[in-house]
This record gives sequence, structure tokens and C-alpha cells, in this order.
Amino acid sequence: MLKKPNAFTMIELLVSATVIILLTAIALVSFSQATISSRNAKRKADLETMRQALTLYKQDNAYYAETTALNFVNLVADLYDEEYLSEPVLEDPKNVTPYVYQAICSANSGTNCIKVTLRAVLEPNLTTYDIIAL
Repeated sequence: MLKKPNAFTMIELLVSATVIILLTAIALVSFSQATISSRNAKRKADLETMRQALTLYKQDNAYYAETTALNFVNLVADLYDEEYLSEPVLEDPKNVTPYVYQAICSANSGTNCIKVTLRAVLEPNLTTYDIIAL
């Protein structure tokens, strides 16, 4: 009588390895999409926070801060110094650098800005996301 060895065959090993590789690939794609979505949600939430801070600033001053000389980093710092923001820095979740938003004065009343557009670039297709503060 022949003894059957207690081992896996080559086909069983290849099939199980293939299944594991496929499941890992599916999990990585799902995780990648989830992280992109969460970073975009953070960017949108930060823009909304800035819009609210700018709205409070406008209620107190009757106009928005001048945007011709300010970039986004300086605008955040000024709003933080004047206690309209609770965080001194808003950073992009992927690059760990300040956001590249544009505060564009799109309507003027004399020299005071009365309408501001805040802009962020979203992943993965680099579309722009705008919030307008009136």
C-alpha cells in the first residue's frame, strides 16, 4: 500500500496564492479611493471653515479683508490673529503644506471687497472646488 504524502500540491498553492493576491489588490484599490475621498472632504471642510470666518469678519467690518496683497496663508494668519479662526494653520492633508487656495475679489464697493471666492484643487482629476462668500 502506498502512503499519500501530507503536503499541498502545486496547483493548490497557486490557486490559494492567486486568491490572496486578488483580494489584496481589491482592498488596496478600495483603500486608495477612501483616502482620496477623505482628503477631498477635509479640503471642502477647511474651505467652509474659511468661508464662515470670512463671513464673521465681514459682519464686523462691512467688507472682506483685501485680497490683493494677501495670499491664503497670510489670510488664515490674519483671521486667526483677529480670533475668527480657532486654528492658526490650515494644511492640505496630502502635502502637509499650506493650501493653494485663491481668495479672489470678484466684486468691489469702492476699494473694499464684498464678494470672495475660495478655491481648492481636488484629487484625483485636479478639478477646482469653489466656495463663494457673499
